Amino acid sequence: MAEQATDKFWDMAEDFSTCMVTTRDGGRLRSRPMAPYISRERGQILFLTDATSHKVDEVEADSQVACSFTQTDEYVAVSGTAHVSQDRALIDEIWDDEAEAWMPQGKDGPNVAVLVVSPSQAEIWDVTSNKIKQAWEFAKAYVGDKPQPDTTENIKVQL
Repeated sequence: MAEQATDKFWDMAEDFSTCMVTTRDGGRLRSRPMAPYISRERGQILFLTDATSHKVDEVEADSQVACSFTQTDEYVAVSGTAHVSQDRALIDEIWDDEAEAWMPQGKDGPNVAVLVVSPSQAEIWDVTSNKIKQAWEFAKAYVGDKPQPDTTENIKVQL
């Protein structure tokens, strides 16, 4: 079961084009949207970033991060640690046309870096029922026939 849950996590994560990455800025949490590059082989989530950005300073001060993925009927929350790398081979591996729009200095620019997130745990919510079944489940919960609607698969994954 654990292996299936891990595979489901990586399969779902690969489907997302954006996620919110949360870091700690002193005593406050700070989130921003970023484009993930999923490396199942490494067991990491990678993000191209500017080495001079605030998030780099925040990760260097506190490596604990969270990543939140959401799209229609699919939600994934990830907790883990992060570090920043300027490894050129890694940058080459994940560089794409979209990155060029955000980093006009190109992949060889001096401030191009990769935010490397090593997830330690994830939680998945995958809505498994169609709209009619969802309505039926909500109605049964509303009238007290069930403690809550049964419309979503929820899995906690240790990575």
